Amino acid sequence: MKRRKTNPYFIILSSFIMFLLAGTGLLSLPVSQLKPTSFIDCLFLATSAFTVTGLSPIDITEHFSYFGLTVLLILIQAGGLGLVTLAMIVFIMIGKKVGLKNRFLVSEALNQGNIGGILRLVMYLFFLSLAIELSGAVFLAMEWIPEFGFWQGLYRSFFTAVSAFNNAGFALHSDNLVGYRFNPVINFVITTLIILGGLGFTVLIDVAKKTSFQKLRVHTKIMLLGTLLINVSATIVIFLLEMDNHQTLGGHSWYNQLQMAYFQAITTRTAGFNTIDIGAMNTDSILVMMLLMFIGGGSTSTAGGIKLTTAAVILFGTISFIKQHEQINIFKRAIDYKILLRSFAIVVLSTLIVFTITFLLVLAEPDIPFLKLFFEAVSAFGTVGLTMGITDDLSVIGKLLIILMMMIGKVGILTIVFTFSRPRKQTYYFPKEDILTG
Repeated sequence: MKRRKTNPYFIILSSFIMFLLAGTGLLSLPVSQLKPTSFIDCLFLATSAFTVTGLSPIDITEHFSYFGLTVLLILIQAGGLGLVTLAMIVFIMIGKKVGLKNRFLVSEALNQGNIGGILRLVMYLFFLSLAIELSGAVFLAMEWIPEFGFWQGLYRSFFTAVSAFNNAGFALHSDNLVGYRFNPVINFVITTLIILGGLGFTVLIDVAKKTSFQKLRVHTKIMLLGTLLINVSATIVIFLLEMDNHQTLGGHSWYNQLQMAYFQAITTRTAGFNTIDIGAMNTDSILVMMLLMFIGGGSTSTAGGIKLTTAAVILFGTISFIKQHEQINIFKRAIDYKILLRSFAIVVLSTLIVFTITFLLVLAEPDIPFLKLFFEAVSAFGTVGLTMGITDDLSVIGKLLIILMMMIGKVGILTIVFTFSRPRKQTYYFPKEDILTG
């Protein structure tokens, strides 16, 4: 009898749900709570932390003890590294042998083409993440230990550093980071952590190993240049659009305005922190931020969205079509058309899911303006965590829809599709025929 092949995508998705439910259970324990918190809010927060989103219907510092906050911290770290990667780290540390099937799962989760050296890569990623987070925590502690005392300042610093590097957006302040909008140390440290986390582990490793820009992989070049271009452009656009808005940037010095615009441009790339009132921003700025949230960060990074490389492949594919080139060329390298088709599939499916969830939210929340619901849906899909102030006003159905959107955004739309589909190789071909388009 032929043994049925295990679907790796199903294992990843089912493990994700099991870990999520375990986190919800821990947050529901009396030891985790300072105030009674409903099951739906615990589920929402566990999902938000594990998907490194940052949306919250309640003030976590008022509702959870240090035990509960530590549960959230572990969920954030696990979500940033990835459940499969985390499991492999545990196996390696306890000396358990990792078989070929598990190595294949890790390679799928990290988008690696082969399983050679995959365990070394996993441990390297773990220690790299820890080193970056600890470095960020040290700089934050210099500001917060004098303000909050040694232990509380240290805890806040480490929690925020982990949250920033994993692009989660959870902060242990009731106003997020609005109170530190003019603090250059807090702004610079957190945005640096966000950028490093959003670039992706493969990019960081490639940069560490290569001696010049020319020797870098095409993926790395796209991420470095694309991130620089988007961050600079977004900063300038938000600055220009909000400089006269006295509820956000207006009324402050140009230096502080640029500082706030820069922070918001960076954090919109799926991190979720805010130093200004998002709900008070102009509509044009909100639309720009929604585009940034939809694009997101890099593959194998802690960020969400369709990914910057996906957007880049579609952009270069469109340019190649306009120029009538037979190949898609990026940095003097030809890109396989299968990658273009995959990128188009990601964008089409992502657009459909955002539209569907937004449509259902409009039906479930008739008293909340459309733009705020649309923004919330895109933020959840991009695992960003920014909100126009409606998260705590959502009904149970609305919260469940956002929970579903956060899960889809983190797991990945193609992982979900491949979990429930059985792709078969095409063994026959039909005659070609033209279709009129455009």
